Amino acid sequence: PVNSFHHQAPRVCGRIWQPVAHSSDGLIEALVAPAASFALGVQWHPEEMTLSTPAHARLFAALTAAARARLG
Repeated sequence: PVNSFHHQAPRVCGRIWQPVAHSSDGLIEALVAPAASFALGVQWHPEEMTLSTPAHARLFAALTAAARARLG
């Protein structure tokens, strides 16, 4: 489940991106760039769902860990 309420979404991706999640209406909700050290895009707001779903908490934790590692 995602809390997506956006009215815009990518229909196709560039070559480095791979869609990994779609909403029930077929919109791309998440993208990854497998060749990158850390690159992902989500169309929903995992930071607002961390208490209700452990998977969302892990996504947000991975984002903050990657930011900390990048800053040194």
